[in-house]
Amino acid sequence: MSTKSNTPAPFQAKRLKRKQFASTGDVHIQGDLLIATQLIVGGDLLVDGDLQAEEVFCLGKITVTGNIQVQSLYVGQALDCGGDIEVEFLLKTGCNAEWMARMLELDQAKASKDGSSYMDKLVHPSILQRDAHHEIFGGFGDIQALGYLACDVLDCHGSVQLDDVFDVIEVQYIGGHLSASEVLIAGDANCKGEVFSETDITVTGTLFAGNVTCQGNLETGAIVCHGDISTWGTLRASGEISSLNGEIHCGRWIATKATIYAAKYIKAGESVVAEKGVSCGDDYGILAGTTLRRSLWESHGFVSAPTKPRHLLSGKFVEGKKIKNIDALEKQRDAELDWEVVRRLKRESEQA
Repeated sequence: MSTKSNTPAPFQAKRLKRKQFASTGDVHIQGDLLIATQLIVGGDLLVDGDLQAEEVFCLGKITVTGNIQVQSLYVGQALDCGGDIEVEFLLKTGCNAEWMARMLELDQAKASKDGSSYMDKLVHPSILQRDAHHEIFGGFGDIQALGYLACDVLDCHGSVQLDDVFDVIEVQYIGGHLSASEVLIAGDANCKGEVFSETDITVTGTLFAGNVTCQGNLETGAIVCHGDISTWGTLRASGEISSLNGEIHCGRWIATKATIYAAKYIKAGESVVAEKGVSCGDDYGILAGTTLRRSLWESHGFVSAPTKPRHLLSGKFVEGKKIKNIDALEKQRDAELDWEVVRRLKRESEQA
């Protein structure tokens, strides 16, 4: 039998509004796609408008020019959105056909009279071919959006690239990099690659990442990084701050109630406070107060820990300082920093 005859016919409509919808082929909607319950697509899904549904299962690539608003979203390959992405529960990419079949309980169905299995009811042949080679334009398992991404749980096997805010409760896994205008995570986050934010990064739990680059302030419960941790502003944590193979570089201060460790240098424009100790690599050093005059080291460029750290290259060691001392200094600051101006203006425009 020829490949052409095995390929499901594509489905096309100007606008689609149904209770539920399923197709093993590619689906192209030239307007909004509104599904009250479940949407299943075995091929690629292209929507020239908004996508709304309860559950979406798509084994191929999803491209939506407008906004996405769903309860759960399961994507076999990439997700590309021209607007905002709102997922109430789980957003998962990199889903294979067997996993989706189990979720949909298709693997429990009896084979058809012609001998075709559940796989023939779900999967477009070209999707299986792409899966085998991880070949897809835009990156296998990637998420891209010109707006924001908001969801409860994220499990992404590729990279996440946003032009707006990344607002997620828990990041189970990001197999690539995360890039957004601002990063807000209410729980723990696990990112294999770099976490990059044009402004602040706020993680209530523990942040595990390959590298972290923040063009604002970074606040987290704890942070463990394989490579460098770099912020233009401050780095604050209640737990450990660790760069296992790189350096920690902050434009302003670093402070934690626990320990600070870097395999290479620890650099801060102002103070370094580690209530349970600070250490760096043997052939490197700790540099504090690098943006201050030496006469200000004792008041604004100090290094504080239970004992004086080895390899202290700049800044003055002052015993017994806590995060509350850093907070007191912060309250006295009246100058608005360059990257804070942009955020203030944006916040004021949203409130107006």
